[in-house]
Amino acid sequence: MRGNPGKRRINRNEPQPAPLLTAACPRELVDPVARAEWDRIAPGLIASGQVTSVDRAMLIGYCHKWAQWQAIETAAAVHSFIVKGPDGRPIPNPAINLAFKAYNLLLRSAAELGMTPSARSRVVAAPVGSTSPVSKWIGLK
Repeated sequence: MRGNPGKRRINRNEPQPAPLLTAACPRELVDPVARAEWDRIAPGLIASGQVTSVDRAMLIGYCHKWAQWQAIETAAAVHSFIVKGPDGRPIPNPAINLAFKAYNLLLRSAAELGMTPSARSRVVAAPVGSTSPVSKWIGLK
């Protein structure tokens, strides 16, 4: 109701990609943990219109990173925070750094897909098959 208080330009010609028509798990996801994550999140994201046909690769990448992060965290948990280095001196567990990097990539993918709380608050999507505009204010000048 306040219009555009930030005075940012509104892209009235924003691309509107086709909806992703199926939530079936893609064959590219061979890791069972990645497939389970797809099955857990994809149906809701697709039904809400939040993920479209052009976002499919991003969602596949997210699921891959989820599986990698889970595997690295599991491996890191087997050892203590400090392990012996090649020369026998104590060093930080390298798996913890790998897990940190994998989680950061996972988080970036999640934000791009609108899956984090702060990113979700910025997403406006019409449900798949909806013919009504996302906002009653669209088209006003």
